[in-house]
Amino acid sequence: MKKISIREAYDWLYLGEHVSQTEWDELLLFLQERYMTFVEIGYGKIRWINLVGVIQLSTVRIEILPKIVIDGESEEKNRFALLNMLSITKTLPVTLNDETKSQIAKADLLHVFAHLYIQLLLKELRRGIYKEYKLKQENSKTLKGRFLLSEHIRQNSYHSVNAFCEYDEFQEDVLLNQILKRALMVLFPYISKTAMKVEMMFLMDILKDVSQVAIHQNELDSVSLHRQNNRFEQVLTLAKLILSNGMMTSKYSNRNSFSLLFEMNQLFESYIDVAFRHLSYTNELDVRAQHEEKRLLVNVYSGLENIKLKPDFVLTTASSQLIVDTKWKSIVREGRLTYQQSDLYQMYAYVTSYEHAQKCVLLYPRTEEAQFPKWQVPDTEKFIEINTVRLNTFQDTLEDLEQIL
Repeated sequence: MKKISIREAYDWLYLGEHVSQTEWDELLLFLQERYMTFVEIGYGKIRWINLVGVIQLSTVRIEILPKIVIDGESEEKNRFALLNMLSITKTLPVTLNDETKSQIAKADLLHVFAHLYIQLLLKELRRGIYKEYKLKQENSKTLKGRFLLSEHIRQNSYHSVNAFCEYDEFQEDVLLNQILKRALMVLFPYISKTAMKVEMMFLMDILKDVSQVAIHQNELDSVSLHRQNNRFEQVLTLAKLILSNGMMTSKYSNRNSFSLLFEMNQLFESYIDVAFRHLSYTNELDVRAQHEEKRLLVNVYSGLENIKLKPDFVLTTASSQLIVDTKWKSIVREGRLTYQQSDLYQMYAYVTSYEHAQKCVLLYPRTEEAQFPKWQVPDTEKFIEINTVRLNTFQDTLEDLEQIL
């Protein structure tokens, strides 16, 4: 299995150098399903913008890592940073300490996700497979449950010794287990580590009486958790993540193409949201995300306030107000600042419309050390500035945000 690791928004994947024509065609076919808005395509080359994770095709695995820094960083550290964000935001439904993240970050992302899924599933199935009562109808030589007279007459005109019955049977071949098994089957062909394959075969043996069926999106949405099965919530969330990310059968083989991909704009914003709320407990800070109470303009004819302002965060203390907009971009490239002037116009609209706001911050992930500009709105004590945060660990992020506050 060919494996390719690239960095989003920075590295190109080239036809001929990285993938064959057949693999290129399969990749484009896969992306057309839902991901074309996240890619930039040139002549015989492609790269991903604001999208990270793993794409598994029939003969190639493409790992897309976040571009935390351009020089001097390893793939392992980039994986660690991504796992840190996924874990903190609960996008991955597990809590990982730094030691665990360091250990599993040594593998490619597919094996990382598979490892997490296997361990969660092992933990729950060792406590016992989930079973529930299902209504069953059958011709039986003994009377069970409710006797269905009309169906008995239709089915047993010439077999009077049988009785057509309807009854509840306590069984494990239920939708929840079918989803868990299907996610396991999707991952299995692409796992190369022997120890993980042994664990997966052990799990499949436990689930041997569960049907291998195709799982559709409406079934993923319909499975319900309650007091008897809510212990499976974490592993079910991960199974849904595996099964809902663009599965399709490749025309080049009988294997499924699938992906585990995450939008970095949303992930970065969610991560900063968790961090601000963590800091709010000790800073008497009110955190409002996606704030929509202000309007930039009002239509004089209709009276409608139809030009909304929607900053990512409005942070309020007893004496001041801070507005923060997150940007998943590299603000420094080869020593040069790369901010957009349009972003500054947006910040100006925020800081002038919020009368109590003293500062407006454009917040980027830290890629390189640099001296960032700070602007003052003329004749006011209002400021706009650029800041960055480290994503190496959650504690690093908290320290950087504490400095901004």
